[in-house]
Amino acid sequence: MNILFIGKRFYTNRDALTERYGRIYQLPLHWSRLGAYVQLWLIDYHSKASSQSQDEKLHTLNSPVKTGRVLKDYLHFKKSKKPDLIIASGDAYIAYLGYRLAQAHGARFIFDVYDKYDEFGGYIKPLGFDLFGFLLKKADNCFFASSHLMRQMGQVGRDHIALNGVDASRFKAIDRELARQQLKLNTEEAFIGYFGSMEPDRGVQDLVDAVTQLRAEGIAIKTLIAGRASEHVNLQTEAVHYLGNLPFDQMPYALASCNLLAIPYRRSPFMDAGASNKIAEAVACRRPIVATRSPNLMANYPKQAQSLTPFMAEPGQAEDLARAIKQQFEHNFIVEDIEGIYWPEIAQASFHFLERLTHDKT
Repeated sequence: MNILFIGKRFYTNRDALTERYGRIYQLPLHWSRLGAYVQLWLIDYHSKASSQSQDEKLHTLNSPVKTGRVLKDYLHFKKSKKPDLIIASGDAYIAYLGYRLAQAHGARFIFDVYDKYDEFGGYIKPLGFDLFGFLLKKADNCFFASSHLMRQMGQVGRDHIALNGVDASRFKAIDRELARQQLKLNTEEAFIGYFGSMEPDRGVQDLVDAVTQLRAEGIAIKTLIAGRASEHVNLQTEAVHYLGNLPFDQMPYALASCNLLAIPYRRSPFMDAGASNKIAEAVACRRPIVATRSPNLMANYPKQAQSLTPFMAEPGQAEDLARAIKQQFEHNFIVEDIEGIYWPEIAQASFHFLERLTHDKT
């Protein structure tokens, strides 16, 4: 099986290439381990240096947009040996590249939809044309990272759910004291952690407000936060210990340093359709979780969400979130592990799906 996977290099404040981060890197890597010939073509919106690399059997090409190299590499792939499958992930514009290449080669085009791309800030509809909707219709098949998004936009029998996975070698139960030593944190303080993006819909300010309320009630707890700082979150408060934008290899220690972990998402079309891998990472690290009643959690992990009912709050309500934190702080309830959240399992299931497609085509 010959696969060309086209993806966005920098996304969710991470570098898919150097950090071997997320589905855009891990799915192609594991498919190559399973015997497929896989080329990973990364579209780079931020830097200007092109590069080629080899990771085990995975061939990777990085193409900067700013230098125009992406157009040269597009023509290269258009003239290269025909792939069986072209899979595109990252946004609608990258998917359009994949669609055009698939047309040129007569290859099967698979649209990997890991978010609701038409809710991205940079998404435009020139003259009212909805590229995202067009590609959903034109794709031979789709991958969806979210059950909620699959129900909204997918087709039963045509498409496949491939959740965002967890790297088992990194995200696991780590001793709290050792983790705090790694990050030079006070071993005596109580922390509730949030790590990731801080747009308003993530609910991080709600978390800070909830912890501020608890501290006013005499509960000694702080919010431990890492990620790119945002004007939407007040990090300059005694209720917050801010770690900065940690490298990905330090994230397991951040999670393990916490007494509790928070998933404080608000409701929005973008957040409701997502499938945040920080949920699975929190479960894999075996820490008590406090969350809001968001489809991001409830649709993708219903069993775990059901068991967390006493420790869940209404989205966007800091006072209710404070109540849930206080309750979880007293109980320290840890949800059972989630089956099928690790990359080898997710990649193998999607690989079998791809094998059936290529077999059916022949």
